Amino acid sequence: MLKTIFEHFGFIGSLALSLLLFVLFILWMSGIAGITQPLDGGKPRYKQWMVWVSILFPPFPIIWIVHNLTNHNRLMKKN
Repeated sequence: MLKTIFEHFGFIGSLALSLLLFVLFILWMSGIAGITQPLDGGKPRYKQWMVWVSILFPPFPIIWIVHNLTNHNRLMKKN
């Protein structure tokens, strides 16, 4: 598998692809960790639903992190 990726993308392409996949994996895990936080995560009523969606649909926690970061940024700019 690694040989095929290297043959198709070359050294720089396979390195960039590996880095991208690693960053997306880290964002996915941190999104799940953020959603499952007891205080700052999702609303308690939807928390179990959000955890299942984030496990089964990996882009969801990444979108949740970006949304949360923009909300916090807007809040900090107001103050």
